[in-house]
Amino acid sequence: MRIAMFCTALFTLSSIGCLTDEPKGEEEELLDDSKADSHLRPTDHGAIGFATPAHAALTASERYHAWTFELSGDARVDLTTSYSVLGQRRTDTVLYLYKFKESTTSWGPYIARNDDHGSSTYSRLDRELTTGRYRVIVKGHLASTLGKFKLTVGCSGAGCAPVAGDGCLFGSTYGEIEGNPDLLQINKTKITAANLGTLLVPDQQRLMLAVRQSSHTDVMTPEEALARVDQGEVNVTWLVEPAARRAFIAFEYGAGDNSYGAIFDRHSAQMVTNIHDGDLENCIVARETCLLPEDWGLLKTDPAFATESARVVTLASDLTGVAAEQALLAFTLSNPTITTLAEGLAHADDNRLNLVSLRHRPTGARIEVFEYGAGDTSVGRIYYRGTTNRAGVINDLFIEGCTLFE
Repeated sequence: MRIAMFCTALFTLSSIGCLTDEPKGEEEELLDDSKADSHLRPTDHGAIGFATPAHAALTASERYHAWTFELSGDARVDLTTSYSVLGQRRTDTVLYLYKFKESTTSWGPYIARNDDHGSSTYSRLDRELTTGRYRVIVKGHLASTLGKFKLTVGCSGAGCAPVAGDGCLFGSTYGEIEGNPDLLQINKTKITAANLGTLLVPDQQRLMLAVRQSSHTDVMTPEEALARVDQGEVNVTWLVEPAARRAFIAFEYGAGDNSYGAIFDRHSAQMVTNIHDGDLENCIVARETCLLPEDWGLLKTDPAFATESARVVTLASDLTGVAAEQALLAFTLSNPTITTLAEGLAHADDNRLNLVSLRHRPTGARIEVFEYGAGDTSVGRIYYRGTTNRAGVINDLFIEGCTLFE
């Protein structure tokens, strides 16, 4: 599942006409700047990742929403609310920002507030902040204000770096994943012998490898692996890292009442960390930010990328060497049974394969895009120039599986 599917929806131009402003009055239930506002008891969403939009809605039962973030030093922070779904009616939000007071172990009064930013009823706060923990509260302008909204916290400066930790994306223990602001859990299930068949075959093999991370190093099949673990069940969690546009799958289980398992990259199938007695060991992935835009359409017009060449391939004989390998790998994304370029072109819409060579202006990185239509959707692979090394994957137009980072 792609993060962009949570964040956007397509509407016709006529639907934009529903954006109208309600008459404005004074803000109702203005939060008191002389106290901690603890009486609000907002819906607490926990930590929010920088540049990772959080979606919520003001409802009759949830009129206040709160998130936290932490700075390791001085930084410039830009907090904005905006539409959650493109084309929706504007939700008139108000932003409040607090800093945790270590001396009183409380949030204290708010340090900044914004109602309308510019000509919009959405809110924005742009501030130079120092080391510490911060809390954002979003409420409606009126007590009756209801509707969806999106909160985004941008950060620039040395203080944006993680406050602590060994640099591993997932943290130092398996338990830290649950509240990790850099990750989203998109699905979670328990796998037993009864529902093992619901896992794809490659994921069944990963389950077996995960069980080998405990004392059961001799298991040879997924069925045998399940029989060896506590209660015969394995917890499977699908994770995504929005900023890096990467996806992972975690397998965790009990072995003698201790937590074991492993986490794998969804696109390369590589084990990126193993779980040993609840601790994460041998982690090879740190927090990253992808340099590729959200989708293929944006990449074609992104000013950070210069187009160096572009052509359309309709004949298998037009491709040889590495280019032929790149194209074949791209075709197997939509149909794993494809074994030749001729088959791939036959399955592509209009028998067309688009080849585009791009250069990332700031870094000089050169990439090649092999993209085609598959049932009126865009599919393909992005490679580092002249190799079959993945820079990204185009799946239903959206770019995922990124390896081109800041």
